[in-house]
Amino acid sequence: MVQKELHFQSKHTFSLSRLPTGEENTVWIVFHGYGQLPKFFLRKFNPLFDESTLIVAPEGLNHFYLQGFSGRVGANWMTKHEREIDIANSNAYLNAMMDELLSKYEKTPQINVLGFSQGAATMSRWVCQLNLELNKVVFWAGAPAYDLDTAQMFERLNSSQIILALGDNDPFLQSKIYSQVENRLSEAGFANFKELRYSGGHEIDPGLLKEIFLM
Repeated sequence: MVQKELHFQSKHTFSLSRLPTGEENTVWIVFHGYGQLPKFFLRKFNPLFDESTLIVAPEGLNHFYLQGFSGRVGANWMTKHEREIDIANSNAYLNAMMDELLSKYEKTPQINVLGFSQGAATMSRWVCQLNLELNKVVFWAGAPAYDLDTAQMFERLNSSQIILALGDNDPFLQSKIYSQVENRLSEAGFANFKELRYSGGHEIDPGLLKEIFLM
């Protein structure tokens, strides 16, 4: 048996808090977690919608039924199957999305990113190949991709404010992945990253979210 790769033109969607006017001062790119859809994930940011801020939620390229063979649909960013192709496709999609967004602005706005759960790893891979200055990089209940080169991560993000957002009752805190997060960030050279806690589980906490947005 022989397997070949095929390149073809494709299209995908993303969700926004509003249509960009080109006058916004700040753009947030927010990455949903496993099994979520961006149009619903974006609702968690509703209280922060305003005219000066654009919030953009890209969508994982892979879809599946959350239960059985019908009903609600969710998305994910990648699995272990053909993972390198999934990573390349996600980066290409996200780069195209960003090119389209920034074409609306004469002056590049302040760019912030937030990755929740599985979305944190995809976010980290994407920003490390992105040639844009980022103000805030938020890992919410998630971690940088385990296979990212720490030197490359520091080179891309050393001027950014790195924030870890964690729920006191989140099972992620007890996971092997979390136990490696602080070490990886420290090894990469991020000495002053912030770790912010909230009372809750594996979820977006509205109070802490507002605090981070206004920080």
